[in-house]
Amino acid sequence: MGLTAEASSEGTLTLPIAGDSERLVRARGAMFLVTTHQGDVTPAGARELGLFYKDTRFLSHYELEVVSCRTVSLGAETSHPAYNQVDLMLSDPEREELLEDPSNFLHIRRRQVLDGGLVEEIVFTNFLLRPCEIRVVVHFGVDFADVFEVRGAKRAKRGTARRARIEGAAVVLGYSGLDGRTYETVVSFGVAPAELVADRAVFELNLPPNQNYTLEVRVAPVVDGATRSKPGRPFAQSAEIRTNEAKAFRASSTSFTCDSGVLQGMLDQSCDDLHALRVEFDHHAILGAGIPWFCAPFGRDSLIAAYEALTFNPDFAAEALRTLAAYQGKKVDLVTEEEPGKIFHELRFGEMARAREIPHSPYYGSIDATPLFVVVADALDRTTGDTAFLHELRPALEAALGWIDARSEFATRLVRYERRTKDGLLNQGWKDSGAGVSFPDGRRAEAPIALVEVQGYCADAYRRGASLFRRLGDAERARVYDERAALMRELLNRAFWMPEANRYAYAVDGRERVLPTIVSNAGHLLWSGVVPPDRATATAGTLLASSSFSGFGIRTLAADQPVYNPLSYHNGTVWPHDNALIVKGLAAYGLHHEVLKAFDGLYAAMSYCKDRRLPELFCGIGKRSGALVRYPVACSPQAWASAAPFLLVQSILGLEADAPRGRLVVKNPRLPASVRKLELKGMRIGSALVDIGFRRVGKRCHVDKLDVTGGPLKTEIEID
Repeated sequence: MGLTAEASSEGTLTLPIAGDSERLVRARGAMFLVTTHQGDVTPAGARELGLFYKDTRFLSHYELEVVSCRTVSLGAETSHPAYNQVDLMLSDPEREELLEDPSNFLHIRRRQVLDGGLVEEIVFTNFLLRPCEIRVVVHFGVDFADVFEVRGAKRAKRGTARRARIEGAAVVLGYSGLDGRTYETVVSFGVAPAELVADRAVFELNLPPNQNYTLEVRVAPVVDGATRSKPGRPFAQSAEIRTNEAKAFRASSTSFTCDSGVLQGMLDQSCDDLHALRVEFDHHAILGAGIPWFCAPFGRDSLIAAYEALTFNPDFAAEALRTLAAYQGKKVDLVTEEEPGKIFHELRFGEMARAREIPHSPYYGSIDATPLFVVVADALDRTTGDTAFLHELRPALEAALGWIDARSEFATRLVRYERRTKDGLLNQGWKDSGAGVSFPDGRRAEAPIALVEVQGYCADAYRRGASLFRRLGDAERARVYDERAALMRELLNRAFWMPEANRYAYAVDGRERVLPTIVSNAGHLLWSGVVPPDRATATAGTLLASSSFSGFGIRTLAADQPVYNPLSYHNGTVWPHDNALIVKGLAAYGLHHEVLKAFDGLYAAMSYCKDRRLPELFCGIGKRSGALVRYPVACSPQAWASAAPFLLVQSILGLEADAPRGRLVVKNPRLPASVRKLELKGMRIGSALVDIGFRRVGKRCHVDKLDVTGGPLKTEIEID
């Protein structure tokens, strides 16, 4: 029936592992495709591969076979804004009559674009001096697995597979879900196959000498009879539409140009990836967190990625804030951990969420998304100065600050988390793995837990909330939140500073035990601006010491801690977004040497990213031991990793927007040794567009050119 795994009403799917094969990724919002480097989804049902749409896998097996011939990979490319391209050839055919011909005689080019589904163009080119006959089989299958099943969740019961239907040159494969929905995958072909059954299509091709033949395949997801696919739209038209969309997005965003090929490639790919990760649903839009496991709205991830990308395109922040405000908590719900004013952690669209097998509809188990909501709202307003949007957002801001008030008892207690449901997250900060909050010897912290960076976020949210209300004309409310910001800063510095160690603790657990573990989280306090200057210098020294700084970036946990594991998820790896926020904080405190050291570490990591993408994370094994070591299941692309290069550039250049006052401040700009020239064009500050260029001369950085259109905008350059 075209199914790649058991789909009965009992039991769970048994799914194989794809292994170490290089993967190709193509995303468009809530739809994404992950294949092998040959463009296939194989072995059938492999956990890491497939065509997914809104948390359901609509294609779990897809394989191109040329019968009795060996296919050799020539290359694979994902850099085109519209499609992935795979080049293959046939080599050493087994048929005796061809043995005197060249061993490499037929070229296959596969190009795959997402246009409401998968659209693939397969071009066969015969380089023999005579006709060539080949038998081509396109294998396909489905399992309609929820993304949580693909990740390993066990279900007591599944829906029911529907009988496959052959309709002309198309096969319809279906599934009735436990959520009452009907899921279908329509596999269709531009020309009728010689043979078409529920799991394969066979084509008998007779290729003239030096001629080619084009085969088009379309795989369309359908839910309750509705699909975004455009029937009959050829590959060329789909690719052109997607290319034009990418060009229009680039034209609306800041253009970054530099003389470093490594950094330029990273910035260009980040532009394409952020555009591709934008998820649209129910009249909302927001950055999805990452592929393959997190292609969905995440409060924390979407907010941080949008913050990092403010100088690139502030629309991401506006969309995230508007979307998250629409789903802001209204009541107390122990199953979803919803609370009044709280910003959700994760929203899912698949069968398991709709059938209430998981609490992600949405799930609110995040301790930091709510203060980050206020932080990003202020940062966006400083970038755009959009008073109308600020007034629109005011009720959500009041509710978010009210949530912090309730949790902190008006800035007199630490903000803590403890899950309310067995299906919820044990740890609810950004290091949310089970071992993510541990003592140096590996003992787990006990709930309720207060994380050091969360107290910083809350103090910063109070401070920024005061600024927002001051701009809204509410001086009294601004005064109240200024006072609470001061109280929260004092509480944080009193509870977490360890004078004997000259550094901040990681957390305080439910037994009031201080976790002295050396972690990167303390660096976020610099970004939040909540520590005295002398403690900022000490914090920077801790983070950039050899035990914490790997040479490729700052580790999540220092190598001299017994619990350190550079291969773990959070206990010794390097996360680009984590580093970018720390670099922003270092720059704010004027720690320029440390800024460039941290930047150079991530730049060194970039040089090992062949796909021009910073991954979600990589292993914390030091630079001295050799090349960068990848984390095997890191998301790539991943929104806050993709956005990190833009915040890094903003930080080294000292760019600070103040649109409400009509100002752009360039404070103590620096360029690293790897970059001599860097230019930004079309950067939005209020109603102005700014072009600004920087040039390194010796150890100094000059503002090489400056042009402002629109406005008004006053540019101030500050050099110490």
